[in-house]
Amino acid sequence: MSSLRLWSWHLSPFAGKVRVAFAEKRVEVELIEIDPRHRSARLRELNPTNRVPVLEVDGHAIPESSVICDWLDDVHPEPPLWPADPAARAVARGRMRWVDDELTRNFFLSMRKEAFGLDDTDHPEVVAHLRSQLKRRWPVAEGLLGHHDGPWLMGGEQPTLADLAAVPLAVRLPQWRADLAPDPDAYPLTTAWLAQLRERPSAAAVDHRGEPSPA
Repeated sequence: MSSLRLWSWHLSPFAGKVRVAFAEKRVEVELIEIDPRHRSARLRELNPTNRVPVLEVDGHAIPESSVICDWLDDVHPEPPLWPADPAARAVARGRMRWVDDELTRNFFLSMRKEAFGLDDTDHPEVVAHLRSQLKRRWPVAEGLLGHHDGPWLMGGEQPTLADLAAVPLAVRLPQWRADLAPDPDAYPLTTAWLAQLRERPSAAAVDHRGEPSPA
């Protein structure tokens, strides 16, 4: 059995996506918790962008959440993270990209900039803009969920990674900014989708922390 080490940060939604995927697969992984303000030299050696998540396995460093999840699904195919049909799988990958870019990024980037400060090149109203962008995506999510029977973006009885990628958002949204959540009357499918993601046992992985990273 390979030794798996995941460089992570408990507040990173993309590291959280990977932790959720490992939990769904019931695969054990050692977590290395970074300090985002004092990142170790080792992290930059593993990933030139100096970001998490990064998975260490058999002498290889695998960066980027989606790439790590694909590796995980290749090595541990059950339960699958993607539909078996190639066309449906391609659609699901596109849905996951939309979730990452349009939902997760807008929410978590707004929170990060509010907590840690704006970059020199940021517009003064960037936080409000990111949050307005998130709220404008709820009708799109409602439409996507309405394409299929069942609660998930691709239909069926089980979620794909397109859904599971939103677990960190589903968990943090009511904790941090419930006012940004979708209106349950206007967007009942989206509200139910987020609630069912929060109820999955793997949602507990969003809060998981590991051992502090080495200097």
